[in-house]
Amino acid sequence: MQLEFTVPVGAVDQVSAVLDAAGALAVSLGDPGGEPILEPAPGATPLWDSVVVTALMPEGTAEAPLRRAIEAAAGAALAGLSACIVEERDWIGEFRENLKPLRFGSRLWVCPEGSTCPDPAAAVIHLDPGLAFGSGSHPTTRLCLEWLAGMDLAGRQVLDFGCGSGILAIAALVLGARSATALDLDPQALRASRDNALRNGCDARLRVVDPAGLAAEARFGVVVANILADTLIALAPTLALHCQAGARVALSGILTGQANRVQEACAPWLDLHLAAELDGWALLSGAPLPHR
Repeated sequence: MQLEFTVPVGAVDQVSAVLDAAGALAVSLGDPGGEPILEPAPGATPLWDSVVVTALMPEGTAEAPLRRAIEAAAGAALAGLSACIVEERDWIGEFRENLKPLRFGSRLWVCPEGSTCPDPAAAVIHLDPGLAFGSGSHPTTRLCLEWLAGMDLAGRQVLDFGCGSGILAIAALVLGARSATALDLDPQALRASRDNALRNGCDARLRVVDPAGLAAEARFGVVVANILADTLIALAPTLALHCQAGARVALSGILTGQANRVQEACAPWLDLHLAAELDGWALLSGAPLPHR
């Protein structure tokens, strides 16, 4: 059975605990306003005034008692509650069958394990569709991957700030970067990045750290951050700090309508320009200012 309902943001933890105790097979959160869910910044979770909760419950779960328990945890009646029986399907198997290799730029491919890359000379990221690993299908990830694929990364040291699954750091490594650092506050993201790098045979060149593990004196030739507009603005001094002379920077997770604001707010530290747009999303690229 699948349940979907809306609760106040302050009740998310309590409601999630009730669902877990009831044996929920999966719980996901969404924005009732339809805003996209992107990679959170280190230490931040993108939530809203109210949250749409979708829970997949075991067959035979009694709806009425569960509803009462959720309402007690939320401290309010549930808004927009819907329940439906979900056909049992091999979701991962179906996803494997439908997932196809994706190309980014002229030389980078993301391919599901077991598939053959159409270009034998390409740089390839292999992924397991059964794992939580970004495929690059979201416009912001695609923008970052295409930006990386268009650069000469040979010998470069790369920082992926807010790495999530590590796909950008791994892309840099398969494209020839000397080393990459994947940074995130979420331990699960750090584990995923390590596992995915191991899967792609580049774990020896990947360093995985939380913010406290990044030395203040660490400098990189390429810095990429795919997070959220306001978080990128707040991080601008930090990102500039970790740029070496002549470094290149890419920021995404920015709606096209936010690009000018982000560019102007980051101007004291980063000289940015609009490098690419895709499906309402923007990528800003540039360099640190020498007087940072």
